[in-house]
Amino acid sequence: MHFINLVGGILLILLGLRTLRKGFARVTGGDLLDWLQDFTRTRLRALIGGIAAGVVMPSSTAMAMLSVDMTRDERANWRNVLAVLLGAQLGITVLVQVLAFNLQDYVGILLAVGGVLFLFIERSRPKGIGQALLALAFILIGMGFISSSAAQIGGDPAVENLFAALAALPWLFLIGALLLTLAVQSSTASIALALGLVASGQVSLEMLLLWVIGANIGLCLTALIAGWARLDARRLGLAVLLIKLPLALVCVALVQGLGTATLETLPGTTHQQAAWAHTLFNLVACLAIAAASPLENLTRSLIPPPPEQGEDSDPSRLDPLLLQNPALAINAALRETLRIFDTLHVMREEIVGQIREGAIRDGLAIGIARRSRRILKNREDMMRFLDAVPDDALGADDASLKETMDDFLRELPLIVRTLGRELLDETQTLLEKHIDELPGYRDLLLEASDRLGRQMESVSRMLLQERPELGREILKNKRDNSSWLIRHKRSRSDLPMSAWEILDDFQQLNRRLSGVAYVYCRDEPGVDGL
Repeated sequence: MHFINLVGGILLILLGLRTLRKGFARVTGGDLLDWLQDFTRTRLRALIGGIAAGVVMPSSTAMAMLSVDMTRDERANWRNVLAVLLGAQLGITVLVQVLAFNLQDYVGILLAVGGVLFLFIERSRPKGIGQALLALAFILIGMGFISSSAAQIGGDPAVENLFAALAALPWLFLIGALLLTLAVQSSTASIALALGLVASGQVSLEMLLLWVIGANIGLCLTALIAGWARLDARRLGLAVLLIKLPLALVCVALVQGLGTATLETLPGTTHQQAAWAHTLFNLVACLAIAAASPLENLTRSLIPPPPEQGEDSDPSRLDPLLLQNPALAINAALRETLRIFDTLHVMREEIVGQIREGAIRDGLAIGIARRSRRILKNREDMMRFLDAVPDDALGADDASLKETMDDFLRELPLIVRTLGRELLDETQTLLEKHIDELPGYRDLLLEASDRLGRQMESVSRMLLQERPELGREILKNKRDNSSWLIRHKRSRSDLPMSAWEILDDFQQLNRRLSGVAYVYCRDEPGVDGL
C-alpha cells in the first residue's frame, strides 16, 4: 500500500505540473511567444524575459520549443534566444522554492479558492488562476503522499540498505535523478519527489544536492532531445548542455570534496537549502550568456547544417510536444495558418503578375505546383495536429479559433486548386489567345485581384489579432466584392471566356474566404444579416 501511495504521489505531482501549465496559459492568453519576442532586442532583456516566462510557464520542454520558434526566419538573434532559455530555466526554479516551504496546512484553502474560480468563473484569466491554485494543491498533496509513505517505509531494513548503498555510490544517485528527469520531462517533478523522500530520514543533504545536480543535467538533455529534429533546437540544447555539464561536474567535486558545510549556511530547512542550491546552480549558469558568441560558433561547428534538402521539402513546424499545452498548440497552428496565407498571396501575385506584364513567365507552372504541394502537405500535418488538441482544455476564444482553422483547412484544397492550377491555366490561355485585347480588360482583372488580396489580408488580420468583430467588415466586403464582380461581368459582354473564368475564380475565392470569417464571427451581433 505504501508503494502504491508513493506512485500515486508521483502521478499527482505530474498531474499538478500539467494543470499548472494550462492554468498559466489561460492567464497569459497563450501568447508567450509574441510577448517574449519583444524581450529579445538585447541580451539582458532576453534574460529577464526568460526568467519571467519560466515563472509563469514552469515547463522546460515548452520553453525550449518557444525558444526554438524565435530562432526561425531570423526573428530573433540566436545569442539572445539562448539568454531566454537560460533565464527560463532559472525562472522555473521559483516553483521549487515555493514547494520547499511547508504549505501542507494550506492545501484546503488552495482547493477551495481554486475550485471556486475554476468551476464557477467563466472569464479566462480568473479561471486560469483557479486552475493554477488547484494544480499547486495537487502537487502538495502528491508530496504529502510521498512524505508519509517514505516515513512509513524508512524503517524497513531493505530500504535502509538501499539508501546506504546509494550513499556509498553518489554517482548512482545522480544518474538516477538524471534518468527520472528524462522520464517525466520535468526537473521540478524530479526534485519534488526528492523533497518528499527526505521524510524517510535516509536522504542526507549531500544526497539531495547530488539529486538536484542530476535533475539539472536531465533538464539539459530533455531540451536537447525535445528539439533534436530541428537544427536550431539541437544547437540550443547542446549550448545549454555545454554550459551546465562542466558546472555540474565542478559542483559534484565540491560536494564530494568539501561536503555541505557551505550550503548548510543557507537559510531555512533542508528542503529550502536544496531549493536554493537549485536556484544558485541555474543563476551561475546564466553568467554564460557573456560567452554566447563563442558558444554559438562552437555549436555551429559541432552541429553543421545538413545538405540542402529538395525543393519540395517544407518541414512542419508543429511540434507534438506543444500539445502538452493546448493554448500554445493553438497559437502554433495559427502561425502555420498565417504562413499558408502568405504563400497564397505569393501565388496570386505571381500569376496575376503575368497579366500586369502581358507575358507568360517560363517555369511558373513548376513553382505554382511546388507551392501547392507544400500547402497541401502542411494542411495534412495541421489537421492531425488540431485533431490532437483536446476541445475541453480550451477556453471559448481558443475553441472558436480552432473551429475556424478547421473550417479553413476543409476549404483549403479547393482554394489551392482555384488559386493555383486553374487560375494559372486560365491566365496563360488568356495571354496566348487574346494578348491583343489585353489592354481593354487588364485594369478590370487587376482590380479584381487586388480586391481578393485585400480580403485575404483582412482575414489574416482578423485571425492574427484574434478579433472576431473584424469578421463583420470581411462579410460586408464579401457582399460588395460579389456585387462588383457580377456588375462588371454583366456589363462586359466583350470579355473572352478565359477572362470570365478568371473573374469567376475570384468570386469563388471571395465566397470561400468569407465563409471562414463567418465561422469565426458568427456569435457577433449583426452577423446574420450580412
